[in-house]
Amino acid sequence: MRVAGSRLPFGDPFAENATLNGHLRQMVDELVGLGITLREAQSEVERLYIERTLASCEGNRSRAARRLGMHRNTLNTKIEQFHLNGDSRS
Repeated sequence: MRVAGSRLPFGDPFAENATLNGHLRQMVDELVGLGITLREAQSEVERLYIERTLASCEGNRSRAARRLGMHRNTLNTKIEQFHLNGDSRS
């Protein structure tokens, strides 16, 4: 079984950072308590991650796609799917 972060050259940030791990666990507990489905949670996290990555890349979709580990066409599809402004700088 593959462990989260095992492919990362810098290790597993959730195992190495107790604060990050605690925040994640608290957030998951709250989502479960609210009755949010796994699919809904995944979709929202994916949308936010893409939005923030685009902003950090100043809207450069090619650079954002590389950082996200996906093809630029896939990123474009997800931008449309999530109704994101591809030039987001928020």
